[in-house]
Amino acid sequence: MRKVSSLILMFVLMLALSGCKISRLVEDKWSSHYDPFYAETVDSLLKYIDDGDKDGVKSLLCNGLKNSKDIDAKIEALVEGFEGDIVRTTKHDTNTFSEGSAGKNYNSAFLSQMFYIITDKQKYGIYVAVCPIDEKDEEGEDLIGIYNVYIRTLDYQAGDIKAKEVEEIKIANHICRVTSNYGDSSNYLVAQTGTKFEVIDLYRIINPQSIVTYDDITAWTSRDFSSFQDKFGSPYAERLDNASEHAAVDVYIYEISDSDKYAIVAVGRESGVINALSVVDIDSPWSKESQYERIIHLEKGSGDE
Repeated sequence: MRKVSSLILMFVLMLALSGCKISRLVEDKWSSHYDPFYAETVDSLLKYIDDGDKDGVKSLLCNGLKNSKDIDAKIEALVEGFEGDIVRTTKHDTNTFSEGSAGKNYNSAFLSQMFYIITDKQKYGIYVAVCPIDEKDEEGEDLIGIYNVYIRTLDYQAGDIKAKEVEEIKIANHICRVTSNYGDSSNYLVAQTGTKFEVIDLYRIINPQSIVTYDDITAWTSRDFSSFQDKFGSPYAERLDNASEHAAVDVYIYEISDSDKYAIVAVGRESGVINALSVVDIDSPWSKESQYERIIHLEKGSGDE
């Protein structure tokens, strides 16, 4: 089994061009320090993509991907097809183990998250998986680095357009790939809708002509959703999760013409009445300082976030 220190040193050398500061990994290889480590690695990747730096992207990949068939063409497709300058991203700096895993005796780490990128021209869903250390497998050395990354526009992310099968390789029983699916995200919204912590939901725009005013929305008092629609028309956008048969509520967005915020209405699926109506900035990260403006408060037991 290789020594931990030698693996970490090799990873430091491999990511030297990225500017990632991973000395904290040496101090404590298994702690919350992995979260900023993941974020710094991903931020380096996003900077290279934003700058159109294909060599920079390649420098962050694991050796198995670097040496794989057609990798340069895949990186070129990912970078060249990416439109616009990055304006913001959704949160990707904590809880990387929520979609990752740890090896026995802490001899491996597989960190991953899915989040969203918004540029001045397009919106994307992105998934990045990073392996800082893998001593448990003979092929582990080839897995260290970014071993899985895909970027797709929201029409693909929503499943409205089916992605073509992509060539992938397997290293140490992990799927490794660089892939991109680019179409059009103009009919979708990425919305921060959490009330107690950040919750990112994807919405499909269904009625672009639906625009309401701030005064009309904030003056509304009835839980009758039929009356609400009679007054304001059909929603501007609907949450993709509305298609789930297990959802307790259906959630809709109305665009407010005289505000940079949106109205969000949650409707009980069984009752058909409004559980909650709020005005919120869907484009800003959640914080205790950026609370919802509740117009109609949440009914207990409604299942709405």
